[in-house]
Amino acid sequence: MGLLVPLFAFGVALIGIPYFVHRIRRPERETVRFSSLMFVPDVKREVIERRRVQHIVLMLLRMAVLVGLALAFARPFQEMILDAEAAPSGRTDHVIAMDVSLSMGYDGVWERAKTGAKAVLETVGPGDRVGFVRFAQQAVVDVPLSGDVADVRRAIEIADVTWAHTDYVSALQAVEHVFAADTAQVKRVVHVISDFQASGMPLSDMGWRLPGAIALQVVDVGTAQVSNASVDALAVRALKDDVLRVRARVRNWSGQGAFAAQLMVGGEVIETRDVMVLPGNATQVAFSVPLEDGINGYVALAGGDGLQRDDRRFFTWLAKPQHPIAVLNASESSRFMLKAAVPEGADWRLTWSGDLMGSAVIAEDVTAVSEFREYVGNGGALFLPLRRDAGIQSVNALLAYANIRISGVEDAGYAALAWVDLEHPIFRPFRGARFNDFSSVRYENYHVITADSSAAVLAKYDDLMPAIVEGRIGEGRIVVWAGGMGFDRSNLARTPRFVPLLHETLRYLSGDREIETDYLVGDAISTSDAVERVMGPEGSDSVVGDARIFQVPGVYQWGTQIASVNVIDRESDLARITPAEFEIRLCDAPVLFQRGGKPLADLSIVYEYGRWILGFLLALLLIEHFYAAYLSAREVRT
Repeated sequence: MGLLVPLFAFGVALIGIPYFVHRIRRPERETVRFSSLMFVPDVKREVIERRRVQHIVLMLLRMAVLVGLALAFARPFQEMILDAEAAPSGRTDHVIAMDVSLSMGYDGVWERAKTGAKAVLETVGPGDRVGFVRFAQQAVVDVPLSGDVADVRRAIEIADVTWAHTDYVSALQAVEHVFAADTAQVKRVVHVISDFQASGMPLSDMGWRLPGAIALQVVDVGTAQVSNASVDALAVRALKDDVLRVRARVRNWSGQGAFAAQLMVGGEVIETRDVMVLPGNATQVAFSVPLEDGINGYVALAGGDGLQRDDRRFFTWLAKPQHPIAVLNASESSRFMLKAAVPEGADWRLTWSGDLMGSAVIAEDVTAVSEFREYVGNGGALFLPLRRDAGIQSVNALLAYANIRISGVEDAGYAALAWVDLEHPIFRPFRGARFNDFSSVRYENYHVITADSSAAVLAKYDDLMPAIVEGRIGEGRIVVWAGGMGFDRSNLARTPRFVPLLHETLRYLSGDREIETDYLVGDAISTSDAVERVMGPEGSDSVVGDARIFQVPGVYQWGTQIASVNVIDRESDLARITPAEFEIRLCDAPVLFQRGGKPLADLSIVYEYGRWILGFLLALLLIEHFYAAYLSAREVRT
């Protein structure tokens, strides 16, 4: 008999509270008739006396509720010996599921795992079958069920620790599929060899559990006292003084708190900083390196901890090309707003030459219709925030090719944006509930727009008239803002919505997209180019396989793209769970603990009683409630 969470057992001491409460009560006084209280001073005096215990049954019920609450949180379980005579007879199918995740690389753990796997093979009897499954983020069946123990032994020798994180659910599901290949009525046992890392458990109940027909034997090879720190986050940013700032977060999961953090670029140590982090805490450390195009490197911890595979984090930085945006027919106030909203160093470079060129064109009016028509039709992009005095005839001559028409200016009297298409890319920053309220944007006037079904309405005013419309001409596209962006038309430019909405509109029209440069081990990419790792851990292959799945951290290059790949930070948390907790959360079958030197049939099973105690506790609470109500009603009647 034991407790999964023994600390909560101290809550049993609370049973003394009902005892003292039931001994304290207000004294009962006999009523005395008196002729007049006119000359008696009104003095309030409350007396509380300590007497014998009142309502013993109610007190005992409340004590039982407190004891049940403490035991429910402590989660008691019972371990019972399964005798050899009680074990099923006949053939036994074994599957060895070995954890090969990153945490198994802790000092001495992997060696114990291989030893434990080989020890399981010694328990396989004549006529039994055995299979072998490796698991980390995904499970791989190396050897299906067979009678050849030598194949499993070879697979154990070849197996090695990976860089992926732990996922126990995928491992047990793979084991279930291995057993499902044979429908014979035999005893089935899965041997899970792992350090039982808590981060490998599902965050919530997935509704799946290992079937009760499969017995679970655990081989715990973890280390009770661990010491580990990691670089679990990293960000790079170019500063104005031609310096690249590298910020890394160093987290001390457990153990010593003094470390040396190093910035490595091009195989050389650029800078070293001493870091002091208390266990269970994290701190940031900043480095600087001269800015140049194509910087690849990593931040590493120098110092001894038990798990060194998570001591470095890679990064890459490439100068992002600026997309030229031509500005035509813009008023002075609009020019001022655009210069403020799109400063130097932004993703776009504004040009004022008046030529139809660049990745996109911003125009508040249309003058040369044929030139605009040719530019957009050949794949150009036009952003048309109409100013109030825009030429309706020329604008309509262009918009007619996109099946859009404007018919004059409507004095709206502070109309608001009532609806926006949050699924469209230009509204991507506003998809959260905190940011999608545009009711503060008010329009004094706007151009009335009508469009057929070939054009997309992206926003509407509160009178349901289109506010933002997108149309296509040939291979290009046009986005029209009916209310423009000038101060004489709306307060849009004065609200926090203006800059992100303008940026996303330019990003959408110019074809600019965020290039993913940060990946995690286990992520996949879709490319036909050869993928090469230009920087990574020593002693690992330099080319990714055909699956295009990142298996090893480092800096990778394919085609014109370059990206960094790092391990998942939660794998660095070496907090463990007990085998009993593992069984309770993931298995319908009883968990089996092999005892040293004993045959497989001489095992133990574990039952957990937390759910039963919760049911009993609920019944006690109902009884206590109704009994207390009965006593209260009886005292009122008397």
